[in-house]
Amino acid sequence: MKQFGRRFRLELGTASAGIEIDALRVAWDIKKTSDAKPNPGKIRVWNLSREHMNLLVSKQYTRARLFVGYSELRQIFVGDIIHASAVRDNLDFITELECGDGDAAYKNSHVSLSLAAGATDQQVFGELAKTMQGVGPGTAGFSRKRALPRGKVLSGNTRDHLGALAANHDAEWSIQDGELVMLPASQVLSDEAVVLSEDTGMIGSPEATDDGLEITSLVNPDLRIGGLVKVDSIVSAYNGVFKVTSIEYSGDLAGSEWFSKVTCVGGAFQKVKRDGE
Repeated sequence: MKQFGRRFRLELGTASAGIEIDALRVAWDIKKTSDAKPNPGKIRVWNLSREHMNLLVSKQYTRARLFVGYSELRQIFVGDIIHASAVRDNLDFITELECGDGDAAYKNSHVSLSLAAGATDQQVFGELAKTMQGVGPGTAGFSRKRALPRGKVLSGNTRDHLGALAANHDAEWSIQDGELVMLPASQVLSDEAVVLSEDTGMIGSPEATDDGLEITSLVNPDLRIGGLVKVDSIVSAYNGVFKVTSIEYSGDLAGSEWFSKVTCVGGAFQKVKRDGE
C-alpha cells in the first residue's frame, strides 16, 4: 500500500446537513474493539469558524465521520458526538469532540416483539438490528443453525438480547462504523487478509502481549475488527495469519502522529458463514 500523500476528510453534521473539513488541522485518537460498548473516538479540530464551533457545542451537529488514506480515502470511524467543547491554546481555538460509534443506539434502543416458533437466530438478529436507529445491519456469523422450538416474546433493552443471542454462539457483538456486527470466536470476516510488513508500513517488529500480538504501522485504513492480517516481519516466529481484536488509530498531519496499532490473535478460523450456510 502506498504510504505517501497522506490525506483525510472529516465530516461533521447531521443525517441531512453538515460540513467537510480537509484543510484545517485535525487530530484523532480512536480505539476499536470487539466489545459491545461503543468504540470511543476523540477528535480535535483547530480554528473552526465560530458558526460551526457553536453548532457543535450546542449539539445541533451530532455526528462525525472520519476518512483517511493515501491515493484514496477510506472511512475509519463514524460516531455520535457525545460531548463537544472549545478551548483556547494561545492564538488557537480547538474544538474537542468525544464520540462513540453507535452510542445513542447502544444506550437507547429497546425491543418489543413476538417471535413465532421456528424463527431462526439469523431472523432474531435482523429484528434486533431494526430497533437500533442510526445503525445498519452488518456481518453476522452463527456457530450453528438454531431455531426457536416455540414462540417467544422479546422485550427490554436491545443490547441485552443481543448479548444473549451472541452467547448462544460463543460470539461477540459490537457496532463497527455504524453497522451491527456479530462474530463467533472461531470465525472471521470474509475479506482477504491485510498484509502487515515493512513494505506496507510496519514500524519495528511485532510484540507479544497478554492480549495477543501487537503491531504498529503507519495508518492502514483497511484494518477491520474481526478481519485477518498476514504478518510478515523480520521475526519469523511472529509471522502468520491472525484475527484482529483491537485497532487504535492516532493521527495529526500537523505533527508526527500517523499510526495504526493492531492487536491480533492466532487460531484456526473459518470465514463467516452467511444465511445459515
